[in-house]
Amino acid sequence: MGHHCHRTGEAADHSRYLGLLPDAHVASVLQVFKERYNTLSLDQRIAHITLFKNHGVDAGASLQHPHSQLIATPVIPSQVRHRLFEALRHYDDVGECMFCHMVEREVEDQTRVVIKSEHFVAMEVFASATPFATHIFPLRHMASFGDITAAEITDLARVLRTMLAKLYVGLQNPDFNFTIRSGPVEYAGARHFHWYVSVIPRLTCAAGFELGSGMFINTVLPEAAADFLRNVAIDKAVGASGVGQ
Repeated sequence: MGHHCHRTGEAADHSRYLGLLPDAHVASVLQVFKERYNTLSLDQRIAHITLFKNHGVDAGASLQHPHSQLIATPVIPSQVRHRLFEALRHYDDVGECMFCHMVEREVEDQTRVVIKSEHFVAMEVFASATPFATHIFPLRHMASFGDITAAEITDLARVLRTMLAKLYVGLQNPDFNFTIRSGPVEYAGARHFHWYVSVIPRLTCAAGFELGSGMFINTVLPEAAADFLRNVAIDKAVGASGVGQ
């Protein structure tokens, strides 16, 4: 089975952490993401595109140079299919995107929201399997990451970099993975799916119970994680100006 794999360098300085770069630099990385995503989307052989970053050994990083990766495959992965199926089932039952509904409720409740900007909301995942699991959702309904606008890229860069900086300072530079979970190429314009960014710090490991049962133990409530991250000050750690908290 063939696939396309690309690595995108993030900084000339091998020691620079993405969350400590200027917002404009992060926006440039996201713009490259969009360009490569849309170019590969035109390839008839491609069914799904995964954009991701591994930071740290425990997160699977294979190079010291800071980088992100893109893998395009000719099939839709089973995990993605399951997510799409549940989203479609909700849309059939209720008549609306389950992600839009969830975001609306979370913004109204506020207890799990860390950052809300003009175009995005970053929140701690309700009933997450691991501590400090964070999702960043566009407020505008979009099934495909390729539909992001220039203004939204600028805003997402600020929100993503701020979240990564808060994790860096608050959790002492944890290993983490982030993934852009977009609908498959053919789902552009779909009403029932909604792309988002998933940021998962690697603070725990799967042990016997998790491997034997498929259930996970998380000792940090998402409300407590959100409150903690909201109060992490990053000004002294970050040289970029205009950082929202």
